[in-house]
Amino acid sequence: MGERDYQNITEEEIDMLREAGNIASGNAMTSLGKLIGCTLDMNVVKVRIEKIQELTDVLGDAEEFIAGMLINVYGDLNAMLLLALEADSAIKVVNRMLSKEVSHVEEFDEIDISVLCETGNILAGSYLSALNTFTGLELDVSTPQISIDMAGAILSYPAIEFAKNDNSMLFIETEFRDTNQVLNGTYILILDNDSYNKVIDSLGNWL
Repeated sequence: MGERDYQNITEEEIDMLREAGNIASGNAMTSLGKLIGCTLDMNVVKVRIEKIQELTDVLGDAEEFIAGMLINVYGDLNAMLLLALEADSAIKVVNRMLSKEVSHVEEFDEIDISVLCETGNILAGSYLSALNTFTGLELDVSTPQISIDMAGAILSYPAIEFAKNDNSMLFIETEFRDTNQVLNGTYILILDNDSYNKVIDSLGNWL
């Protein structure tokens, strides 16, 4: 099949990516729910294309502090996974998993950060395992890089990396929260144009 440009993405391709995102994110959210002992609900998966210059708005308020776990995806894709937790949600994850009473993200120690990294690692494994199952793509991940900073600053790294090849990115974005609405976050798969082509070709054989 010829090379596509996601600037000209079709409604059919958006539906394919949304379905893939639903399945992969559902797998990841099930893992997270088991990990922290709660049930998580997902919003409708969004598929969108953003210019590098507009990335600060992807996670909402660019000046809001969040805990961001960035994971590079290797193998058949050149992609990134970003798990972004609101600061309060990151605190709740740490407190639940370690039976602690941390009040502010500034109080996190090395063990707390390690727990968040492992959370990102488990989610990435669950997400990509589901993606591998129905695409057949061979995928591997880096160790999560965690940063507690303003949302705009956390997104600057993927912006710089992807800007080497393109001026925009394709996002498959899932927002989630637990049933008591105390845990809020966003899970995003970021693809470059070559990876978008590979995913669409693979999904065409599955969906």
